[in-house]
Amino acid sequence: MLKEVKTESEIQKFGKYKVDLIKYHQQYANNIGLFDSVVDKYKFDDAIRNIGKKGYYQFLIINDNEPVGILEYQITKSEIDNNDILYIKSIYIEEIYRGLGLGKRVIAELRKMKYRVEFECWNDMPSNELYRSLGAKEIKIRYMFDF
Repeated sequence: MLKEVKTESEIQKFGKYKVDLIKYHQQYANNIGLFDSVVDKYKFDDAIRNIGKKGYYQFLIINDNEPVGILEYQITKSEIDNNDILYIKSIYIEEIYRGLGLGKRVIAELRKMKYRVEFECWNDMPSNELYRSLGAKEIKIRYMFDF
């Protein structure tokens, strides 16, 4: 299910998926009128910048012996209460593999680690339904006024 990214070919696949994820998020941001120059310039090197850094972990999500997505998390302190947490930096599953329960299995694996799990997600993304169905609590909402 999860294969830690170690080899050059795994790094290449991870980087490609992460760039795809950023582009996917960019569509949602653009739909609500947000345009981020950092995201617009996001490249492969940005996607793999945390590989090998202490406290960061990268995995390929495997289905039937084939990579179908990625997971990246960080063990860090919560901005909310400074407790140790597992912060999901990225989770992405190719569209054709969504709805097969892979996301649920990934979250179940993370919960076994006994850390509180925190993450952020764009409003109205389909993945929010998955998170709510698993019992995730909305703890913070970010608003903006566009002038």
